Amino acid sequence: MRTIGYILISIFFHVQVYCQALVIQGGPDTKNQINGVSFLGPSEATLDLTMFEILKQSNAEWVALIPEATLERSTMTLRPDSLNSYWSSTMPAQHEAITLAKQADLKVFLKPHIVLSKLKSKPYDKSNGAVWRGDVILESDADWKALEESYAAYIIRLAELAEAMEVELFSVGTELREFVIHRPQFWTELIVMVRKIYNGQLIYCANWDEYDKVEFWNELDYIGVDAYFPISNAKTPKVRQLIKTWRSTKRKLKRLSKSKGKEILLTEFGYRNIDYAGQTPWVHDNGEATPNYQAQSNLYEAFFHTFWEEPWVAGGFLWNWLHTDLEAGDTDFSVRKKPVLTIIRQWYEVDATSKGDY
Repeated sequence: MRTIGYILISIFFHVQVYCQALVIQGGPDTKNQINGVSFLGPSEATLDLTMFEILKQSNAEWVALIPEATLERSTMTLRPDSLNSYWSSTMPAQHEAITLAKQADLKVFLKPHIVLSKLKSKPYDKSNGAVWRGDVILESDADWKALEESYAAYIIRLAELAEAMEVELFSVGTELREFVIHRPQFWTELIVMVRKIYNGQLIYCANWDEYDKVEFWNELDYIGVDAYFPISNAKTPKVRQLIKTWRSTKRKLKRLSKSKGKEILLTEFGYRNIDYAGQTPWVHDNGEATPNYQAQSNLYEAFFHTFWEEPWVAGGFLWNWLHTDLEAGDTDFSVRKKPVLTIIRQWYEVDATSKGDY
């Protein structure tokens, strides 16, 4: 009887260890991959269900919706939603988009962005000439507090909307590097406030040069990374070489996931169909860019091959899917009707397996 007891205890112990590993790693057979696209809507109130049904051509099961608020450089406060000139960025647009996305049987990720008002000369510019939201560093505690108060109010409003409409995933912020580095206590307190309102999963979306500086990953459900890592200086990079280049970054992300016991969610990734698309993949406008569909396809293929079957990667959201078709030969990020969509569809299949060796 004593021997049987030891055997039962041993079995129980090993089952516990295996189950804990599955929780952290996702498990070989139970992982629920997040295959998502970032949806960019119209400037006018013209959303319809077809826009969301069509994006399912990518085999995506998730959609990221992007509300935006403008940060006034002179006051370090966010403009009221009523002054937002781009309709799809407003609160009413989020309500309508969430409704339509759910009708299309898509899970929703609400991912707020901050944009900066037009640059003006000092003393009207308290951002010290920042050209991007992640670069804003303020000189006085009063300015930081003004930003914190305004930003928290905006996020709480969105969290209330997310809770009311049963949004599956909500971000407390996106690519706010210096804000996160200089005011970590604010973010811990903000997460606590949001948790009191919103019962879904929470994330912060760190820029590719910021994820290792975030102090509050333990307070969230995922580690979010906007993965615009510079990966190649080649005009048309080869898939095999890209995979090799990714190895160092992959190791760093894996170590972070292991140290925090949380999966990495690649909250933005994408490449334009242009020459040298892997050189500065975050750039939205290169002027007279030369179209290069093969470069875009190779970069996507290498990205998926690097990350998509890793148990510590929860999935991600490609950037982007525009609400309408663009003209033939465009070099925007949108993947609609481009050759790369075939690759995306293959990797976003429900039971996708490795698509080949390189």
